[in-house]
Amino acid sequence: MIPSEREQELVAMFDSFCKTVIRNYSRTLIRRKSNRPENLDEPIEVLLDLWGTRDEYPSLSNTFVVDGEIYSIESGTLYKALVSLPEQQRTVILLDFWDDMTDIEIAKKLEVTPRTVYNLRKRAFREIKRFYEHENRGRDP
Repeated sequence: MIPSEREQELVAMFDSFCKTVIRNYSRTLIRRKSNRPENLDEPIEVLLDLWGTRDEYPSLSNTFVVDGEIYSIESGTLYKALVSLPEQQRTVILLDFWDDMTDIEIAKKLEVTPRTVYNLRKRAFREIKRFYEHENRGRDP
């Protein structure tokens, strides 16, 4: 028997609700662990291992939203570098490299000149390079 659309909708809603409850409970346990004195006898890690899990959802981390479009960044370091940029520079980088838009298309979308788009990209590259150099300072190549 094939479930009706309403039944499928209810199952999806229940599934979403369960995931939210589990995720929030796990976050509560983690928060309790960070607020807990270190000299207690029973370790909270045991409870976390037994009762809690930490699920990683792409929609919860390493994403940017520009004009309703979601841009997912897989590299944590690149994500941090992009977060450090001003919004316009980050938008130019995302539209250029993730949407393959031309300078003219980006300029129309941002209501600036193509030269401004070029300058924003150049500054963004310079800042990303500085970020990576700062992150890798003291590490062997």
